Amino acid sequence: MQISIESKLENNPFENKYKLVKSQIMKHFIASVIAFIAISTTVFSQDIKTKKYAGIETKSLDELYVDALKEGGELILRAGGDKDDQADYYLDMFKKRFPKIKLTHSVDLSFYHASRYDNARKEENKANVPDIIQLQTLHDFDYYAERGLLEKYKPKNWEKIYPDYKDPHGYWTGLFGVAFSNVINIDVIDEDKAPRDALDYLDPALKGKVILVYPHTDDAVLYQFWNLKEKYGWEYLEKLVATKPTWVRGTSMPYVSINKGWYGASFTTSWAFVPWPNSDARFLLPKEDFFLTWFQVAAIPTDAKNKAAAKLYLNWMLSDEFQSKWLQFPARMDIESPGGYKPVHHYNTSPADFHRFMLKRDLVERFRLQIEQLVGPSEGPAPLEMDYSKKPERKK
Repeated sequence: MQISIESKLENNPFENKYKLVKSQIMKHFIASVIAFIAISTTVFSQDIKTKKYAGIETKSLDELYVDALKEGGELILRAGGDKDDQADYYLDMFKKRFPKIKLTHSVDLSFYHASRYDNARKEENKANVPDIIQLQTLHDFDYYAERGLLEKYKPKNWEKIYPDYKDPHGYWTGLFGVAFSNVINIDVIDEDKAPRDALDYLDPALKGKVILVYPHTDDAVLYQFWNLKEKYGWEYLEKLVATKPTWVRGTSMPYVSINKGWYGASFTTSWAFVPWPNSDARFLLPKEDFFLTWFQVAAIPTDAKNKAAAKLYLNWMLSDEFQSKWLQFPARMDIESPGGYKPVHHYNTSPADFHRFMLKRDLVERFRLQIEQLVGPSEGPAPLEMDYSKKPERKK
């Protein structure tokens, strides 16, 4: 009797085993697909709750404004800087947006603000603790966070901030980028002949036109000189000092002097990416050299009295309203830099490296003393005591 091929296959034990395994695989595959769809659906349906679970603020600015007014409507801010009107650009916008908030602020060198906060933390001085500390001394925030002295808080738009510019647990956050590079006056120096890289500043044609900050008086400028030393060697620093630039304390006097046309160039200061109307000052990035950027950091002290107002301030600083109007690199990844500049990570700079430098206090203090031996002790008035209506004179 002839047996069909189909009958042979049906009676083949290996074929039967194959069908069984195939059936089981299909069942597992279908179960996995169903599980995946269920999980995806759950995640999608709860997407709106994600920020809440992550501890990110969900209230609008108007709702936070109401909270701040209910709390008492006061805000005390300590902002790092070296010119008393340095924070006016953004604080004037804040006051206009939230006119019922009584804002008290002071601008001073960050290490002074930090030491005042240290003293205010004593039990008898807690009334002097500010609601916001906003400093350039980035290492202070690590110190405070490790000791539980900062409020854990993640403002709205937290997930849009560059990861390196915020504490992952919410103890502090960067608010806006600051870049130090070449600031020149095109009425004093032709733009096509302006210094861009470090070696350009050795040009004898610039004699009497360059103004620099004493590097041992400012950690940001000290970091610039550290990188110059690393790339070009100590010999370069000796040659730069030998050109006899005008040295001043504080990073504000260089941009004021250049804007007024008293001097032609500096790399130890900052300026808006988009030139101010009727100003001959220009901000120019290096062609090859590394340059300095950092993000001015802010946090809420645990003993702050007006935490609702502090939260309002942080949320506004990270809002579209402010980030889109900042003069240099925004802290948010989704906001474009002004003037056609690319995001900060496209350039030869590293805010995270500056933070690492600031944490290396032994290295910083040793290099500070070395530089002071080279440049000489700082002379002239303190930054906040300077008369910005008078041209600073270079030493003969």
